Amino acid sequence: MGLRGPKAVEVNRLQNDATAWAAFFYTLRDGQSGYMQRVKWEKIRNTGSAKWTRFQAGIGGIVLPANTSYRTSKALGPAIHIPVSEAARMLPAKMNAKGWHVSRPVMPEPEIWSLLKQARSKREIRKLSSRIRQWMNKEFGVVGRWLPGDPPLEFADALELYGEQLIISKRLPSYARTNRPTSDDKRIVFCSKVLAGARFGLAPITAVKRLSHWNYPKDWAEKPLRELVELSNKQFAERGLMKNQYKEM
Repeated sequence: MGLRGPKAVEVNRLQNDATAWAAFFYTLRDGQSGYMQRVKWEKIRNTGSAKWTRFQAGIGGIVLPANTSYRTSKALGPAIHIPVSEAARMLPAKMNAKGWHVSRPVMPEPEIWSLLKQARSKREIRKLSSRIRQWMNKEFGVVGRWLPGDPPLEFADALELYGEQLIISKRLPSYARTNRPTSDDKRIVFCSKVLAGARFGLAPITAVKRLSHWNYPKDWAEKPLRELVELSNKQFAERGLMKNQYKEM
């Protein structure tokens, strides 16, 4: 009796990784809007010895490592949208204002994404991974830089680790090569499928086939943020707490 082949990978695990990659690539290319909101801060706490602790935060969630200080807050006013813009680029990386929660926009690095699409060697991928790490250090800190799973893996490390599969995948006929407006979104989805599969030992063509019905929209962050701002404004308007200083920026 011959050796058994590799264990089948659950599609939902592939989708989780592909979703994380797509969010990462869209953010790298387009950035993410931020928001600010008047709040009452709670006491500073610590995650303790737990390896990873997950929290609801803003329009999504965050995962913090062990022995990390954090604090929660209660909203006192509606959320204010801060779009990605040249003006936002001038904002400091860390913003502190008494009585306010400020989530600074994540500024994009579209040049890195363009070079990543052009990369034809592992050496080029390594250089771009280093630039991505620098970008993430500036824009993310310790939050938002990890692929899900156990053990978690940093995006920059994963890109360097699976760069060869990404290079090979560009030869497949399903890789978008036109300059149509939607083609670049298709390239992000395609690369996300390939890198998700690479983590589980799948060849690029196999990963693309396994995830043939999976997609991820480019407004994955903007849409829920708009909904957060709209819902927040509605809630505080009903309570009669809307004031001029809460106009959208």
